[in-house]
Amino acid sequence: MDLKFQVTASAKSDAELLDTIENRQKYLPETIEASVAELKYRGHAFTDAELKVINDDVAAHRQNADAKGQRGGLFINNYRKNIIDDPDAPEFYSRRVIYGFAFMFGTLFGSIMLAININKTNNPARMLWVLLFGVAFTAFQIAVVESSGSGGSIGVIFSLVGAVILESFFWNRFIGNATFYRAKKIWVPLIIGLVYAALVIFALIYGSK
Repeated sequence: MDLKFQVTASAKSDAELLDTIENRQKYLPETIEASVAELKYRGHAFTDAELKVINDDVAAHRQNADAKGQRGGLFINNYRKNIIDDPDAPEFYSRRVIYGFAFMFGTLFGSIMLAININKTNNPARMLWVLLFGVAFTAFQIAVVESSGSGGSIGVIFSLVGAVILESFFWNRFIGNATFYRAKKIWVPLIIGLVYAALVIFALIYGSK
C-alpha cells in the first residue's frame, strides 16, 4: 500500500474513516483500503461479512472503471465512472471536456489541455508527444484546407478526427482507461477558447474585405 494513503488515513478520526468507507464509491480504492487498515490497527472490529462487501465493492469499482470500450464523446456519459471526489485523486480535465474542446477550438487546443493532465501523472514527459501531435496535426489540417479550398466542411472533419484521437488513443495510452480523477473546472480554458474563436472570426470577416 502506498505510504501516502497510510499517512492520510492516520490523520483522520474514526468517524471520518468510517464515513469514507460508507461512501466508498466517491473515493480511490487505495483510500478505502488504507481506511480499513487504519481502523483495524486502531482496534475496530470488522466482521468477515463486512470486509467481504467492502472488498467486493472496491474490486467492482476498479473493474467498472476499467471497462473496455469506454469513451468520453460529447453525448457519452460512461466516462463518469472514473470521476470521484477523493482529494488524493489527481485533478484532470475530463475525457468529454478534452473531446469537446478539441472539436470546438481545434486539436492543438485539446492537446494542450490533455498535456496539462498528463503533466500531473507519474510520467509527465509524455506531454511532449501530445503537444507535438497537436502541432503536427493542426499544421497538416491547415495545409489540406488551404489546398482544397473547401474551407469549413473539411475543417469540421479534421476537428472531429483530432478530438477522437486525443480522447481515444492518447488518453488511454498516457493517462489510462482505469485512472480515477477529480473533474477540473473548465472556466479558464472556456474563456480562452471563446476569445480565440472571436479573434479568428474577426480576422476572417475583416480579412475578406
